[in-house]
Amino acid sequence: MRIRPNSLGFTLLLGALAALPPLAIDMGLPALAALGTSLNASPAATGLTLSLFMAGFAIAQLVFGPFSDRYGRRPILLMGCGIFALANMMCTIAPSINALITWRFIAGAGAGAAAVLEMAIVRDLFDGSAARAQFSYINLVASIAPMIAPTIGAGVLFIADWRSIYGVLAIGGFVLLNTIALGFGESIPRCDKKAIAPRRLVSNYLRVLGNRICVGYALVNGLSFGCMFAYVAGSPLVLIDVLRLSTTVYSWFFASTALAIMAGSFLNGRLSVRGIPPSRLLKVGLTLAVASAITLVLVSISNNVRVVTLMPLLVLNTFCFGLIAPNAKHGALQPLPTIAGVAAAVLGFTQMLLGGTLASALVAFFYDGQTATAMTSVMTLFALAATAAYANIVRPAEKRIVRA
Repeated sequence: MRIRPNSLGFTLLLGALAALPPLAIDMGLPALAALGTSLNASPAATGLTLSLFMAGFAIAQLVFGPFSDRYGRRPILLMGCGIFALANMMCTIAPSINALITWRFIAGAGAGAAAVLEMAIVRDLFDGSAARAQFSYINLVASIAPMIAPTIGAGVLFIADWRSIYGVLAIGGFVLLNTIALGFGESIPRCDKKAIAPRRLVSNYLRVLGNRICVGYALVNGLSFGCMFAYVAGSPLVLIDVLRLSTTVYSWFFASTALAIMAGSFLNGRLSVRGIPPSRLLKVGLTLAVASAITLVLVSISNNVRVVTLMPLLVLNTFCFGLIAPNAKHGALQPLPTIAGVAAAVLGFTQMLLGGTLASALVAFFYDGQTATAMTSVMTLFALAATAAYANIVRPAEKRIVRA
């Protein structure tokens, strides 16, 4: 029985696809020390199980997006979930750290297929306010993953060993694979049989990169994600190392910011359905993100860094991402419906490059071990850059289209 696109089950399915990457990353965090001991691996080598997963996740999107334009969303989704499940199953029997790193890279590629295609599927099936609402509710479902993943990983580690964590991920991949096989019908109206021919492939990517609205919104989304990810990367350094919070208290504070993203996504979905223009929601989200980030910097340099001064501003800042991301994703995919797979690939790759890689690297590079200045400064830099991309790239292009 097919799951109807306008049903709650369909939203949960797409949300589960979007949640694969954070689940696969965060569930393994409690087990890094244990797997290092088990495989006689250095901390740097165990860290590669995360960074190589994200590399596979980013690169695969550029491949699976165009392939889905050629062969359809359903077969590529089945392939991606199958790769994710099989790779995690192989992680459970990896005899060495090198084997584990290799299979983690392949698992990241499978998760990349899921992430890029959930965006393309929304573009295939929904339009206007319905698409923005769908992105909002998917974001809401996916935001649960970072909240529960470390707890699930710790729970599995309590009753079994680190290999069992990858076993749980493999089971999740197989469940998704069967759900898609039984419940998901093809969403793309018509496949482009030449989509992966070299000349057409290059042409399609150039079409996306030459579309100012698509590129502008992709930058807004990626830079806003970078602002949020600077917090994700810097929060354990600031809250645990600087403010000396326990890991338990830190997890509760981290959960509160994840709830803020969910609240922003839910509010955006409700307001979109009621006809509030996406430009208004984006302006509000970007303005509040910049204001809260700048205030965080002022708090940091004034030597007034306390939980009570940081957390309300961090909650507000992450709430803004729930307002920005659904509208930016919709805006990036809207102009190019016939090559939604390629557009989604650029959107996802940009988000991972700017947020998952650049923002976290900058926080780590500038962190001084004593203050929150590095985290808050990078957050401000990315919030300002996202606002500049919207004001200087997206808005002028949209105004030209309206005048024409």
